[in-house]
Amino acid sequence: MNKLWNDILVQPQNLAAVVKHLYGPERERLETTARFLSNDRPIIFTGLASAAYLCHPAETYLNACGRLASVVYGADALYTHLPALKNANVVLNTRSGETAEIVRLAHALHERAIPFVAITNEPESTAARLATHILWTNTHKDDLVSINVVTGMMAATLALAASVLGKFDSQREAFESLPGQMDSVLAESLQRSDEIYQRFGKIRPIYLLYRGALKGAAFNARLVLEEVARTPAIPVEAAEFRQGPNEVVDERFGALVFVPNGQPGALTLSLVTDIRRSGGMALTIGMSSDISVSNVPDELMSILAVIPAQLLAYKLAEAQGYEPGTTRYITKVITAEEGIPNAA
Repeated sequence: MNKLWNDILVQPQNLAAVVKHLYGPERERLETTARFLSNDRPIIFTGLASAAYLCHPAETYLNACGRLASVVYGADALYTHLPALKNANVVLNTRSGETAEIVRLAHALHERAIPFVAITNEPESTAARLATHILWTNTHKDDLVSINVVTGMMAATLALAASVLGKFDSQREAFESLPGQMDSVLAESLQRSDEIYQRFGKIRPIYLLYRGALKGAAFNARLVLEEVARTPAIPVEAAEFRQGPNEVVDERFGALVFVPNGQPGALTLSLVTDIRRSGGMALTIGMSSDISVSNVPDELMSILAVIPAQLLAYKLAEAQGYEPGTTRYITKVITAEEGIPNAA
């Protein structure tokens, strides 16, 4: 079996194990970390690529509950935002804890006596050793492309946010229901994967439209499409898309559209209707959608909604003659800031 395919399929089991870990042996450390963040300073999440993108649902959740939070991408945190971080709670999200910019940022924070939290899958890593507090996510270790790391670490970051808000126990049922819901989304996406490929096989680039917390799904969908299928993808906030970018809509246009709950979801579905009337193609994921992700709070929806994009990326790679999960340039850990790794 292809290793990437296996990584996609084991996500429900991995998510169940992560949730059990967070409410079990990791609970004390999670709650200690949450108390450390329980003050009036804003929470700044930082990381690189998927490690940053998976923080967007927690950012949105905290803001919606009245706690100021923001995501600052790792290179910006290091090179432009560092002086301001002394006035914030810094949460550094990193799978390996050894990525070049993240290690430099961890050292810079440590040298300036700026305390920070590391959410990581490697509790003995450089970033973890320098952190004031760590949260060990204990996710399945993907072969190369981040799959379980995305959904598992997104859940862990949201669990920390829930604990900061005093909602860790009240959200337990929602977290524990996620693996079963993921199993259903995965089954539906697998059943329809060939159909979805047929709809997107000739679309380039693929747009990814979202609102609110579903930014996490859209940006991680972009990354998996580009890493696995080498297909360019463009995430755009749905209201922003209406302010000019919608001029690209014609019979060549295609988008994955992530649909949240409530009025934002209704507005998103209205946009989808207009896209289709204008000759474009849109596949909806979420509430009242082509691929249903129902009865899930917006902040948790990204954990499930990214799955159809993972399968689409796999199918697109196969159709183009690439072995899914193999890459030309990236390595499992990027340990240099310069150039493109392995470029000719």
